[in-house]
Order: sequence, then C-alpha cells, then structure tokens
Amino acid sequence: MVKRTILSGVVTCSIFIFTSCVNSSEQKSQIADSTSTTQMHKTTDTVIIEGMQFKPKQLTVYKGDTIIWINNDIVAHNVTEDTAQTWTSDSIDIGKTWTMIPSKSFNYLCSIHPTMKGVVTVIER
Repeated sequence: MVKRTILSGVVTCSIFIFTSCVNSSEQKSQIADSTSTTQMHKTTDTVIIEGMQFKPKQLTVYKGDTIIWINNDIVAHNVTEDTAQTWTSDSIDIGKTWTMIPSKSFNYLCSIHPTMKGVVTVIER
C-alpha cells in the first residue's frame, strides 16, 4: 500500500512537472511569436557589384533596414541617387563596401558608369 501511494505520488508529480514544462514552453513560444511581430527586426540586405551591374537591380527593404553594397568588380564604382543626385557614396574600391539605412525609396546609379542602375523600394513594417 505504501509503495502504491509513493508510486502514485511520483506519477502525479511527474505529470504535473511535464505539464508545467509544456505549458511554460508554449507560453514562451507564444510570447516570442507576439514579440517578433511587434519588435522591429532590422536586417541587412546586400547588393553585389560585379560585371558592371548591381545585383539585384531591384531591392525591396523595410524602413530601418541596412543595405550594404559590395564591390566584387574589377574597377571602382559608387552609389548615387539618380533623380537629383542629392547624395552619393564615395568611390567604392575593389573589394570594399558601402552601407546605408534608407528612409525612403530611390533610384540610383553609378555616376562613374551611368549605365549601371538600380532601384530600392522602402516599405513600412
């Protein structure tokens, strides 16, 4: 009788602990899911410069994300706003990078090689 009572108590405690762990995991998962949708998960998007092209030519990013241009070409390039040329990167030498966090959409080009063009579309989360 004593063994049954102890065994029954152990089984009951084990079930309680298991259920608590599962519920705790589910709660943490639910909290993580709700947090991930409300927090700003900033990311980094990459544009590769090679073969006298920006790859990809069109890029859509969230406002606040970072874009990094990597020059894998055989000559230097830059990134220049296309419409009014209100901003430009310095020359991006071979193997170097340039980074920006855009707040609005823009068309751009390499002012050294104006046939090289790209588009960045910035959207809200």
